[in-house]
Amino acid sequence: MTFYKDSILEAKVVDLHKIIRNGHQRFLCYTSMGASFSLNTTDGVDVWRLEMDEDELESHRELSETSSLEAFLLKIRKGFTEGDLSVALIGNKITLTVGKKASALTFDLYECKAAEKKTELQDILFKLATSSEKLEEDLTAANKTMEHLKSQTAGGGSGNTSLQFSSKRDSHAKPKPKKVGMSVVNPTSKKRKAATGVVFD
Repeated sequence: MTFYKDSILEAKVVDLHKIIRNGHQRFLCYTSMGASFSLNTTDGVDVWRLEMDEDELESHRELSETSSLEAFLLKIRKGFTEGDLSVALIGNKITLTVGKKASALTFDLYECKAAEKKTELQDILFKLATSSEKLEEDLTAANKTMEHLKSQTAGGGSGNTSLQFSSKRDSHAKPKPKKVGMSVVNPTSKKRKAATGVVFD
């Protein structure tokens, strides 16, 4: 049982959700984990569910001819994240198809009892509200970080501008004229006249 739960948690297939359309009708498809892993679909009024314990999950994997449990769960996660889902309402059950074409997985979900519907709809409502709040908090934090980085960049940019302006101004400055007779090595002192030696008449 531990391996079963660990595999599901590691595959990140818990709390996936996607809204899909079937003609004019909308359905929310989602996954959950209680005593066992389940696939769920609701139209906002009714709820359809398939609960799979370790043996049932393994049976579905074998039927789909998928090589491993990890690959099977990955197909489910990919179907939800990419929106490759479709539903067909047949009597009191919904057939949920995950994926496309030959590699698609098909599950039969059955309608929950009245008491279960009420609890499940309440649960999914608060889960989605919590998820929305978390996204808003993350977005606010990200915006604050961006504003902080912008203010730092703006401060650094103004300093660079002043340096660039200063260097441009210095490069265009005219060289100071040299005074006649002043030393090149030490501009503050006058040149010494070269010695001419003793002159004999």
